[in-house]
Amino acid sequence: MTSDGPITGAPLRERGAPPAVAVRDVRKEYGKVVALDGVELTIRKGTVHALVGENGSGKSTLTKIIAGVEQPTSGTVSIDGESLPTIDPRVSIAHGVRVIYQDLALFPNMTVAENLSFSGGDPQLRLIRRREVREHAEKALAGLGLDIDPNTRLGDLSTAERQLVAIARTVSSDGRIVLMDEPTAALTQDEIDSLLETIRSLSAQGLTFLFISHKLREVVSIADDVTVIRDGQIVATGPSEDYDQARITELMTGGVVENLRRAKPPASTDEPVVQVRDLTLKASFRNIDLDLYAGRVVGLAGLVGSGRIEIGLAVAGLVTPEKGEIRYRGEVATNLRDNPRLQYVPDDRLTEGLFLDWSIADNIAANDLDEVLGTAGTVSTDKIVELGTTWRDSLRIKAPDVRNPASSLSGGNQQRVLLARALAPRPDVIVLNNPTVGVDIGSRAEIHDVVRDIAGEGTAVLVISDEPAELLSVCDEIVFVHDGQVTARHGAEELDEEALVDIISRGGES
Repeated sequence: MTSDGPITGAPLRERGAPPAVAVRDVRKEYGKVVALDGVELTIRKGTVHALVGENGSGKSTLTKIIAGVEQPTSGTVSIDGESLPTIDPRVSIAHGVRVIYQDLALFPNMTVAENLSFSGGDPQLRLIRRREVREHAEKALAGLGLDIDPNTRLGDLSTAERQLVAIARTVSSDGRIVLMDEPTAALTQDEIDSLLETIRSLSAQGLTFLFISHKLREVVSIADDVTVIRDGQIVATGPSEDYDQARITELMTGGVVENLRRAKPPASTDEPVVQVRDLTLKASFRNIDLDLYAGRVVGLAGLVGSGRIEIGLAVAGLVTPEKGEIRYRGEVATNLRDNPRLQYVPDDRLTEGLFLDWSIADNIAANDLDEVLGTAGTVSTDKIVELGTTWRDSLRIKAPDVRNPASSLSGGNQQRVLLARALAPRPDVIVLNNPTVGVDIGSRAEIHDVVRDIAGEGTAVLVISDEPAELLSVCDEIVFVHDGQVTARHGAEELDEEALVDIISRGGES
């Protein structure tokens, strides 16, 4: 893969060619929340069109509208020049639109051939002949030059091979417009190179791709056109040669991003607060050694599905390993889950983190009930409000009254409430799983400041993140995890973002 410009070529890529997809003045409201506001998007036939934006910017909503999964509140969608007054998944499929989601939407217990023959758009009951299924699969695989046995169970293939099977199913089912959501999130660099080459080849043959990715190196390498969406509005669109990574980042965030790093960390103390040795959970990770020291931040880096998140859950006592031990302040820990001095912040604040209907103060106090007991030994409402107000001011939570429900807050402020709840018991150790997912750039920078401050006050911090810049910003040491094993360790000062991404993509040292 190179990053020195887009691939050029097929006549269909010429500007002025009729659009495969035209989105005009689309608005999408969820109650009082405006997810998309006057969106205009033109995707030219036979091109790779990159759609980029931060989490929560509206990328997924726009994709769902094109796919017919969501209905726009107003505006129109046209496919191949035909305006569709109403669009649902069947209409979208009938017009050649296919979506390859990050989870691929395949059936791991079925064979490759069976997956390739399945079509969600075919409503008729009919007899399926196995020979026809196999012949269809062989033709579909051969069309992409894939050497995969159609009788292989899909679950036995690598992630990259499953991704290619998903593309083969799209092409063989007369898909002409392919919407790809983070297609390289779980792939190594060699697998990424192969996938991008396949996309280039299919695009040159006339297929159209909407390519959604937060990996900007891939965007500038593969895209013919780039569209940047921010806060539900299109802020820029045009040929890829007009965009480099720096410009895309600035457009995505609304300003120049300064990736501050943590000042020189304190030296490791003689004894770690948490010591992990030979920790194994066969389905997720094995033989993990990890030390967390007071005042230091350790990051876990790796591909999606590498085992990073499960390691963090084990350290927090939320999953039980099959082998190995975890020591807390020198003693073998048998019940970390009930230790208030060790806290975990999940990546999904809406379903795993906050009680959205509870007040902000109640959410913060939920982890520190001893602090809000009144003289009679019962919970004091006044003390809950006092505790909530203290943490609101400390973490700069933008809320006029902590008695308001958590659901009334923006994503960034909800994330601060989640952090406040974890910090209220004054933990020795805190595990943060993607601490800034779905928040804007300003909130992200402020949360990074909070993480650095926590460590500066002597807390041992373990950060799991999908964002290379985040790991470099807050961590002292970065531990790389691939296929459930630790493959490399580096001081954060030894790495830049490109080196970090390369190590992740290659599964270890290159």
